[in-house]
Amino acid sequence: MYHALILYFMFSRKDSMNLSFVIITLNEANNIERCIRSVPFAEEVIVVDSGSTDPTADIAERCGAKVLYHEFLSFSSQKQWAIEQASGRWILSLDADEYLNDELADELESIVSSKSDKIGFRIPFRIMYMGKLMRFGPWSGEHHVRIFRNGYARFPDSGVHEGLEITGGSVGTLKKGYVVHNSFSSITDQMNKMVLYSRIWAEREFGNGRSSGFLQISLRPVWRFISAYLFRGGILEGIPGLASSLVSAFYVFMKWTMLYEMRHDR
Repeated sequence: MYHALILYFMFSRKDSMNLSFVIITLNEANNIERCIRSVPFAEEVIVVDSGSTDPTADIAERCGAKVLYHEFLSFSSQKQWAIEQASGRWILSLDADEYLNDELADELESIVSSKSDKIGFRIPFRIMYMGKLMRFGPWSGEHHVRIFRNGYARFPDSGVHEGLEITGGSVGTLKKGYVVHNSFSSITDQMNKMVLYSRIWAEREFGNGRSSGFLQISLRPVWRFISAYLFRGGILEGIPGLASSLVSAFYVFMKWTMLYEMRHDR
């Protein structure tokens, strides 16, 4: 009861700003405007750029965003610095290649103007892949906490797949709408990112003393393909489902092989 009263008085106080919308960028001129305009109810938009050479910053400013520069060290540290600049009661954190569909935008607008006792919410994600909005395959059922109370979440250092740590209360799950994620502009782009992400993952695991061997390199990619294509329904998505399942398996193969290489070379 005491904890509930503290939350009530803390969250029911009158603040001048309900929502800060935070985005990190690097050469996202093709995506940034759609991302920003999908959240028209944000009272503060903060874009943290790490040195774009395209018009990302100019487009963001034209859309009403405050653009800040911060040197990129890792995804988690960049996002952590970004949310520390926000002043709203709620913070929404998206990548530049993500945007809200209309149904989710309406749901979030209602949440930030209410007196919800939740600290944050898990949001459904759907991937736009090879021109198709995927329902099944390696990314089916994705939910991530991307909206949260200011001061009650942080991005711990976690390499590539940064995730929020929420403290001080409960987290809800939204059912209406979804975030559309235009993760890859092409198969080539996806393969390049998989190599980069594999390297980052392997370096982190190598530093933690983890090792790799024949079983990880041979069996884990096979299981990833079977899981994505059959159990997660990638087979129902046609060619995009097959391609995404294969590349997902390739990613698993690359990261465990790179870890093996590091362990034996060094």
